[in-house]
Amino acid sequence: MNLSKSIDFSYIALFLLLSQFLSAQNKPELDASELDLQQLYMISYQHTFSKYYNGWSVHYREFKKESDKFQIPITLSFGKTNIDQSFLERKNIKNVANYSLGMGFDGYEYLGNDFYINLGVGVSPGLETVERITVEKSTKFLIEGSMNTGFLYVPFPDFGLVIGGKIIGKLSNSRALNRSLGFAIEAGINF
Repeated sequence: MNLSKSIDFSYIALFLLLSQFLSAQNKPELDASELDLQQLYMISYQHTFSKYYNGWSVHYREFKKESDKFQIPITLSFGKTNIDQSFLERKNIKNVANYSLGMGFDGYEYLGNDFYINLGVGVSPGLETVERITVEKSTKFLIEGSMNTGFLYVPFPDFGLVIGGKIIGKLSNSRALNRSLGFAIEAGINF
């Protein structure tokens, strides 16, 4: 197993463990008005597009469906970003590998008819390996901050499809791409 596959496996295992831990710990006390509201648990896949990169991520979330309060669940994600090769060549970079584990808060406001508006901030620590054309590769600790806004559609109350879209802004200490603006589409299941 090479280093890249080992890192992928480690992040996925950590993601699954943290999502189970948060699910067990995030049992807030309910007032009488929220006792009949259903708790949503979601796992979704998100594909992100930008001028200089595309990426994918897997997310875990949970919050109260149709609550009249602004919902701020803890969100965990694992993902990978692939930067456009022609953009890298202009920066004298042969290859970049980014791995990150995202944590943050995604706020959801119920709009009615199973639609939610989303506002979120997050931080993603990870690793970045940069291989320059003229120099050997180097690895550094990567820290990335992000903000996003979008929508989420959850049509089925018990089990079913979840779809959404969002605009994402990112800032990081990356040597290859330290700021970006992109959009994402998302699909998954609630249970």
